[in-house]
Amino acid sequence: MFSFNTNTPILFLVFNRPGTTRQVFDQIRKAKPQRLYIAADGYRSPEEKAVCEQVREIVLTVDWDCEVQTLFRDDNLGCGLAISQAVTWFFENEPEGIVLEDDCLPADSFFGFCSAMLERYRDDDRIGHISGGNYQKGIVRGDGSYYFSALTNVWGWAGWRRVWKDYDVNISSLPLFEKLDYIWRMPSHGSYKDYWIRNFHIFYNLRVNSWDFQYAYLNLVNNRLSVIPNVNMISNIGCSENATHYVPNHPFANLPTEEIYEIIHPSFMIADTTADLHTQSLELNIPVPSPLYGDDYIFLKDKLFSISQKNGNFMKIPRIIHQVYEDSAGPPEYLLDVSKTWKEKMPHWEYRFWDKQAIEDFLQSIFPDHIPHYRSFPFDVQRWDAIRYLILYHFGGLYVDMDYECIEPLDVILGDSTCCIGMEPAANALRYNKPFIVGNALMASTPKHDFFKNLIKATFSDHEPPKNKTFYVPNTTGPFMITRLYQMYSEKDNITLLPAELVTPLTMDEVEMIVRGQATQEIEDKVEKAFAIHYFLGSWFSQVE
Repeated sequence: MFSFNTNTPILFLVFNRPGTTRQVFDQIRKAKPQRLYIAADGYRSPEEKAVCEQVREIVLTVDWDCEVQTLFRDDNLGCGLAISQAVTWFFENEPEGIVLEDDCLPADSFFGFCSAMLERYRDDDRIGHISGGNYQKGIVRGDGSYYFSALTNVWGWAGWRRVWKDYDVNISSLPLFEKLDYIWRMPSHGSYKDYWIRNFHIFYNLRVNSWDFQYAYLNLVNNRLSVIPNVNMISNIGCSENATHYVPNHPFANLPTEEIYEIIHPSFMIADTTADLHTQSLELNIPVPSPLYGDDYIFLKDKLFSISQKNGNFMKIPRIIHQVYEDSAGPPEYLLDVSKTWKEKMPHWEYRFWDKQAIEDFLQSIFPDHIPHYRSFPFDVQRWDAIRYLILYHFGGLYVDMDYECIEPLDVILGDSTCCIGMEPAANALRYNKPFIVGNALMASTPKHDFFKNLIKATFSDHEPPKNKTFYVPNTTGPFMITRLYQMYSEKDNITLLPAELVTPLTMDEVEMIVRGQATQEIEDKVEKAFAIHYFLGSWFSQVE
């Protein structure tokens, strides 16, 4: 077996799992790097403090000749920020190196493979990343010991300062990248465009824990390739319910590792598109769309039919659809027609309609203390906002406005999340000079979710009398309030923001164009690709003007 250059530094990212940490650290001990950087996030609760300290004791038992640098935090930054800051710290001190998390168990030859690749492609800007993971399930790609990829697998990897130095810079280019639709024309990514754009938007609009997608974007837009070994050299041993991000039965968890005994360099430096599509197909459980269809609508359809049943097995949100209409006269015919789509498209869900009497009975029996405040709201729409939060907090399920049309069952995009909220279109946010808006017309949650507890507390707090009618409702009980609370919420990983493209694809102006019979091809495409459509027919504007 070829040897590891022990002058190659290693960054070891740890937190609160002594068992997996010890296994990975034992492999690092066998490699004996001359320089070891160790970063640990702070504990989240007093109960967690002891186990975090135990992990730190494990990684400090360095019994070989080694220079050790530590970044042990007192405060918890969360998975994404803790990792990205640690990698930045690492590359501020080293021009290149290996990065291992506490659940990524490497084969012996992983270290030698990385050090050899780091040296070979040190000054080659065409290469931006080295991965230790192979997800081809035994399929050998190309004619070498490794192949080139447009994907950036980060379960055990190596890289350079020359790439990571632009980690924070490149996010500003996302709007133009999306506008020019570059990703659709990329053979390796186009078929899964919606998946990538959705995750890129998470770090661009929301600045949440999404370091791996931000790093993938950095390499993608600079047209850099990744080096992928033709055998798997990393086993993720931490994909369990104790993991920060747990995906049940992840297809790449606990894969066996193999060794590479010699390195044969491939003849051509070309991304293997077939391999990349195969990887994404396996990981997302989404069949590669047929090349006969030049439309990512096929991707969404395939996604729906291939994994909705599987996701349903792990769904945590109760299958209850809630709709509210307080007027004693009942909903008009056009809203009833739209409402029927939820019963037709999602017949396996229970449907509950909340009229004035049902709401009154619910408040009297469950939330009697909130009744005085509920009745004191100056606008009806504030009561409509408030009641949806109370219903979801108590029962859980899916709330949708009466002017929402179901296009396809939502099971697949709710998945195993505990809280999902639909985003509003970017154009709506621009109208109000907001970077983004988290809507409240489509929301789903498990009962007693902490975020909905926060929504209820904010909704039923004392508010100043209305001055600016246009902004009073959204700021006190509506989307602006939700957006503000989301930005302040410390557990953003527990909330899934559903992209507007999937659940709110049309702006108010585009809805008006449809009503006037002036729908463009672009509008029709948006409708065709969505899972649900919000028509804004019951807009709160009419309640406050």
